[in-house]
Amino acid sequence: MSSKPNQAPAPVHQALAAIELEASLSALPGWRITAIDAAPAIEKHWRLPGFCQPMALAQAVADLAEQLNHHPDLLVSYGHCTVRWTTHDAGGVTALDLDAARHTDALAERLRATAHTA
Repeated sequence: MSSKPNQAPAPVHQALAAIELEASLSALPGWRITAIDAAPAIEKHWRLPGFCQPMALAQAVADLAEQLNHHPDLLVSYGHCTVRWTTHDAGGVTALDLDAARHTDALAERLRATAHTA
């Protein structure tokens, strides 16, 4: 394989330290720290009526993910949608995940989803 010397390397996102992550989440109500394969992640759970509304939120997040070229874990069930963001290459949550969470909140608000905290 030949390398392309004029091509810039893909940007590398750095995982936030735990204290930075906790401070950042204070500006993102309802998001909580969780893990995927032991790497930190952030997730939020919403309640929506029926099955089609949670699917609509999942599809809106999928469209966002394609725009960002950054893809979350999605869990959809009757009346519920959970979104989990992490940057696998960085081994944790990055600024990209926090930005994606903000966009996800805006999408959920447009669909009148209710955040659910356990």
